[in-house]
Amino acid sequence: MVCVLAGALLPQRAVAQAPNIVELSQAAASGSSWQTPLRFQGEKPQDEVSLRVGTSAFYDDNVLARNDLRLSDEALAIDSRLGVVLHSEHSLINFDYTPFFVLYRQFDRYDRLNHAANVSFKYALTRRLILGLRDSFSYQNGAYPTLAGSVEMSGLTSPAGLNRLLFPYTTRTLSNAAGLDLTFVQSAHTAVIVFGGYNTTHFESEVAGHPLYNGDGGSGGVTLQYRFNQFTNLGATAMYQDTVYHGGYSVDNHMRSQIESVLFSAGARLAPTLTVVLFGGPQHFQSIGEMLPGMSTSGRYTAAWGVSLTKQFHATALTGSLQRSVADGGGLFPSIVDTSANFAARRRLTGRWEVDVHAGLGRADTSLLLPVGDRTQTFDGGITFTRPMVRDSVLHLAYESTHQLTQGTLPMGFNFDRNQVTIGFDFGLSTLLSEK
Repeated sequence: MVCVLAGALLPQRAVAQAPNIVELSQAAASGSSWQTPLRFQGEKPQDEVSLRVGTSAFYDDNVLARNDLRLSDEALAIDSRLGVVLHSEHSLINFDYTPFFVLYRQFDRYDRLNHAANVSFKYALTRRLILGLRDSFSYQNGAYPTLAGSVEMSGLTSPAGLNRLLFPYTTRTLSNAAGLDLTFVQSAHTAVIVFGGYNTTHFESEVAGHPLYNGDGGSGGVTLQYRFNQFTNLGATAMYQDTVYHGGYSVDNHMRSQIESVLFSAGARLAPTLTVVLFGGPQHFQSIGEMLPGMSTSGRYTAAWGVSLTKQFHATALTGSLQRSVADGGGLFPSIVDTSANFAARRRLTGRWEVDVHAGLGRADTSLLLPVGDRTQTFDGGITFTRPMVRDSVLHLAYESTHQLTQGTLPMGFNFDRNQVTIGFDFGLSTLLSEK
């Protein structure tokens, strides 16, 4: 599905010239969970090799993310980040690795090393043929939606990725999404992308009666991109997804979810700093096997649609999206109908301060699987203030709030409210490489 946005936002000269591979850096292919940072007007990515080490103290008022067993505690987070961005005329490499510890004062169940890594590689095999490889990996103890430093982005998330607005009770999560895409630049106006990928997500839970659904599957498809004029791009994507879910209410249950999608998109640059993307189309869903009695369907049609907008100013950058599609259930369910709205803003303040705000609303329902579907509504939002200090150090102050309400057959333990307050310092050593 992300290929739809790629088709709409593909930079104009990338299609026309092909050999300058860096022009394709914002055209994320389906299956990648790489997120594009929100930038100010005129702010451009640079080649960079960076190493950052940080430490934070924070207060968590619901460590287990469970209202029926609420536990608050203070903690120390120690994290580091290695980032590499390199490009040449024919290649582009993005690499990001973040290991981090979270050490609670009283609660030591999650005192383990966590990992998050992303890698994306593109190479121009010829003037018209571009190869892309990608992989995203995460190994996390507990549920920490903010500590790994994720960035908000408008538009559909990866069909192979974990649903970011659903938070299951879990003691450990392992997820990996890998893929390959091949772009053929047919002419100055037309390009074709063939893509495929494989993903796996596994949860561990120590609470009886709380089902979590593990998933393994793949996706593949083709995208046609057409540059209508200098300011408008059109795209069409046909995609097939096949995922096997297991676990849940019975470890012996298995259900196979198959989704065929045909999505169309239109992207327009209405001004030098204003971009709008529209997409929509039919999706066909069917399941094989049952996770619960009656929890299956021979085949149903639904509609996917969405709109996203990005606006840049000299001291402010804004992005927002509204969308609906069949998506992964994030461990709480197998496949769901996911409706979500996301907003993010970044602004420079006085005294070298900068503020980042983000908010997301989500609604997930199982109406495609059950006559009377379960429903989960979530909200996740936060604000972060940062200020550069001496010797490449940065002070950050943050507040994050998460709320989740579930109706239906799920246990009430999936309903929770959680707040986190953080203060910390990051110390970085960066080497900017001169652009050619």
